[in-house]
Amino acid sequence: MYETTIETLSHGPWTMAIAPAVGGRIFSLAHDGRDGHRDILRPVPSDEPIAAAIRNAGCYPLVPFSNRIENGRFQADGRTVALLAHPLAAPHAIHGNGWLATWTLLDRNDHSATLQFAHDGSDWPWPFEAQQQFALDDDGLTISLSVTPTGPEPMPCGLGFHPYFPRLPGTRLETLATQHWILRPDCIPVGSEIPQGKFAFAGGPVLSTGLDDGYSGWNREALLHYDDYSVRLTASAALDKLVVYSPDAFPLVCVEPVSHVTNAVNLSGAAQAEAGWRVLAPGQSCQAWMHIALV
Repeated sequence: MYETTIETLSHGPWTMAIAPAVGGRIFSLAHDGRDGHRDILRPVPSDEPIAAAIRNAGCYPLVPFSNRIENGRFQADGRTVALLAHPLAAPHAIHGNGWLATWTLLDRNDHSATLQFAHDGSDWPWPFEAQQQFALDDDGLTISLSVTPTGPEPMPCGLGFHPYFPRLPGTRLETLATQHWILRPDCIPVGSEIPQGKFAFAGGPVLSTGLDDGYSGWNREALLHYDDYSVRLTASAALDKLVVYSPDAFPLVCVEPVSHVTNAVNLSGAAQAEAGWRVLAPGQSCQAWMHIALV
């Protein structure tokens, strides 16, 4: 129903599809082994209009920030930065602009590809260059993401990934974190607490729904347990925060490794730095990676 260029990669039992023009998004990641076909990520359906098809599927980059910025406003170098609200989070801005942009295919082979997004500073008011590198091997998929400001001023930023996994009946999530973010109804954090109840995943409890929650002190490894297999997600040291999205309305769970607390840019001083918010000098790069494996 939609038309866009799809780049297909494969290695052994692993296959994946990437759409550079649709936010540099992974459209599918699958494993075909002795036990049959498994969609590791929820595949983007081909029989829906593109805006609907990508709404709850695949995986996209979070750059130059993750999650919400309250009312799309913050202070930087003594000026007020105003961003456009997105319908998914209005009145807040959400997820940066990389996930909405057209990325350019720089190079590819059978099992790897590199995409680039050159931002001109037209909405996020700092120009930057971002790259995604995808590589399949025997162990699964590694995605690397980097961002480098290309203008003359320091640029605040964050990074992350937003993968959509299936949530089947009985799906369990196993991971560890020291702090759960206490959220307002609009998902802006107002404090933190020790994870407990449905917000704690030590031991791998069955996933609750109605989650759109964040964590600090994450151990950078998560396991999704299904009936007869498990998926392991690991992340680099830069991605020491986690967001878990498990909605009531759709059979999915997003396990999102990110670099900063939601709305960290609107914290002050040491609290901002502690929350993971970065400021990059011109030409300085921030890099992170995520690995997805079948276990």
